[in-house]
Amino acid sequence: MTIKTILVVLSGVAGDETRLAAALLLGARFDASIAALHVKPSPVIVTGGMNGEIPASLIEAQQEQIDKTAAAIEASAKAQAGRVGSKIIWRCEEGNEVSVAGVHARYVDLVVAAPDVARDLVFVSASPVLVVPDGTTPNGLRHAVIAWNGSREAARAVRDALPLIQVIGSADVLVVDPPTQEIGADIARLLASHGIKVEVRERLSNDADVGGLLVDEARAAGADLLVMGAYGHSRLREWVLGGATEEVLESAKIPVLLSH
Repeated sequence: MTIKTILVVLSGVAGDETRLAAALLLGARFDASIAALHVKPSPVIVTGGMNGEIPASLIEAQQEQIDKTAAAIEASAKAQAGRVGSKIIWRCEEGNEVSVAGVHARYVDLVVAAPDVARDLVFVSASPVLVVPDGTTPNGLRHAVIAWNGSREAARAVRDALPLIQVIGSADVLVVDPPTQEIGADIARLLASHGIKVEVRERLSNDADVGGLLVDEARAAGADLLVMGAYGHSRLREWVLGGATEEVLESAKIPVLLSH
């Protein structure tokens, strides 16, 4: 498996440029096509005034501003792609951002999104989500850390991340609070069979926050990719490794690949 189609979700916020830069970098690395999606919000209709009716002019003014913002995001994204000699496929729809993006995500190999979008998007899409935090400087892929607990979700994340890890060539399998049996060796052998240099590292949390520990370990390892599995339901925000993902999404300064 390789990555040939990438979807980047542009929400009209400051971090959009960073996420598009990451998508363009990966697109060049894998010779993949890139689709940029912006989901326009629906006009806000607040009842009030005489007979509870809203003047049509107010709704039209909102829609005009929404369309103007979308056009500006499109122009900026295409200009950014053009500066690095790339092209993007522009997609724009109106509705709920996660719901619309979730449908588009089912037809690509990888999705790039902001942390706030990824929290729920990973549960409604059938594709892995690469979370790119604001302020990240995309500089290629050099080393990965895999948060491993032997679960189906963690295994799914490893398989979804395999094209990226193969390009990187090296990864640390990080087991936090390992059980009595060794659980990192088997996944290490799988990765090694794909030509990846692997080191298994075990750490005790000592009742510290696991998410913070993962971030610290990834930083210490010089990683520029953290791979994690997610489980449960988006409304409940349940995550593998005892809620660690929420902390990771809030504090990580490197891309995080999530898979459900």
